[in-house]
Amino acid sequence: MKKLLACCAIAMLLSACTSRRDADARREIAALRTQVEALQTEQSALKVSEAPKAELGQQMLMLQIRHARLWAAGEDENWLLAQFQLAELNEALDDVVEQNGDHAALQPQKLSVVLPAIMKPAVAQLRAAINDGSKVEFERAYDGLSNACSSCHKAADHGFLVIQRPRTPMLDNLRSAP
Repeated sequence: MKKLLACCAIAMLLSACTSRRDADARREIAALRTQVEALQTEQSALKVSEAPKAELGQQMLMLQIRHARLWAAGEDENWLLAQFQLAELNEALDDVVEQNGDHAALQPQKLSVVLPAIMKPAVAQLRAAINDGSKVEFERAYDGLSNACSSCHKAADHGFLVIQRPRTPMLDNLRSAP
């Protein structure tokens, strides 16, 4: 009987120790989970706050490249390439609005309001001309796009930045002929 009582006592002690260890382990795991979640939240916040904001001048250079390549594609009647370049140009315009919509260039107006109002109709006309595959319509719509760019510059008090048809390829390493 003493042996039985001793075994029961040992079993109870082991059970209590195991329960205590399990409880301690659960508390430790919960604390670690809380720390991991806090670190993940902090890391996400850092990624958002540290995301580099593109400089407006750099974005305008990208638009200028797309504008020139669009011209070359349209002049060579490579409508697939023209569609691609127009989509890229439109994406670059969206990036300007997203990343520099409050830029000081147009204050008190916002670039995020003025740029789409001026540029989106010109982009739509170009899209229609490209879809029609008409070089004459393309050239007219392209000049409309160039004028829209210059109008936006004028609204930003940068009227000296006049956009026109390219006279020579800006970059000649992309074949524009179909």
